[in-house]
Amino acid sequence: MISRRGLLVAIASGTAAIGLTGLSSVAANAAKTYTVCKTSAVPVKGGKTFSVGGKKILITQPKKGSFKAFLAVCTHQGAALSEEVSNNEIKCDSHGARFDATSGMAKAVAPRPLGKVSVSVSGGNVRVKF
Repeated sequence: MISRRGLLVAIASGTAAIGLTGLSSVAANAAKTYTVCKTSAVPVKGGKTFSVGGKKILITQPKKGSFKAFLAVCTHQGAALSEEVSNNEIKCDSHGARFDATSGMAKAVAPRPLGKVSVSVSGGNVRVKF
């Protein structure tokens, strides 16, 4: 006959194993890198929106060779940002919010900066990680 202590140890071990297995899949998905486009696809002082991993991402190139990436959702009321980025300014056509294309900081209307996405360049490709 199994003791109460033995039963509790077995249950705790099984629960821990299940929990750790679940965490490993979350961790694997948490830090995924996506190749989004060629560097030439994003204009200097402009930007372009892409669908990546189920999210809309806005990639900007504030100066030649420098890339930034943001979630393409306005922090004012959650509307999609404009596809057009010019003169290093990101716009939301819904309510007139504006953001700096280098930092994502709000310039008008929106209360918070845009959500940042980790971006890198490798072999002429722009990559994001989230």
